[in-house]
Amino acid sequence: MDGIAGVQARIAEIQSRFAPRPAASASSSSSSSASASSATDFSTLLDQATGTASTPTVNAGAATTDREKWAQDFLTRLGMPVSTENVKVMVAWQQAEGTSARFNPLATTQDMPGATRFNSVGVRNFATYEDGLAANIKVINNGRYGNILAALKAGNSATAVAQAIQNSPWGTGGLVLKILGQQSG
Repeated sequence: MDGIAGVQARIAEIQSRFAPRPAASASSSSSSSASASSATDFSTLLDQATGTASTPTVNAGAATTDREKWAQDFLTRLGMPVSTENVKVMVAWQQAEGTSARFNPLATTQDMPGATRFNSVGVRNFATYEDGLAANIKVINNGRYGNILAALKAGNSATAVAQAIQNSPWGTGGLVLKILGQQSG
């Protein structure tokens, strides 16, 4: 299997392995409520199963939007905490970029095999979701964005990450801070 269908099939397979079991009967509500209250969310179970749960920060929970999903995937592959604050700032960053470049919500100009030009500045369209993640991870690790990486690693302040983005050569400037301010105001 490859492509989106393959990914969706794999997700369905993993979800079925970790899905809560239905209660045996309605009369056993006390035992089923106890098991439901002790159940862990899917993303935590997946982290435990794959050995990626290594951060003490609060997990952001299951993604409810495409931007949240991309943010969580980006942070996970980057090895950063998937904390509520990190997801919040990554969603705001995507919003600040405001691009419709394919699989490139941070509007990177980093090239990848099969990528095409999205605009005159050189922002790229990527052939696959994975290519987009890989390109953005490659560029943020190129040595010019240590301040952003340090703020993400702390995982406890969307504002600190947004300030790091503003003080970096990324090009988004203060737009992420502005969006965060609008969300809290």
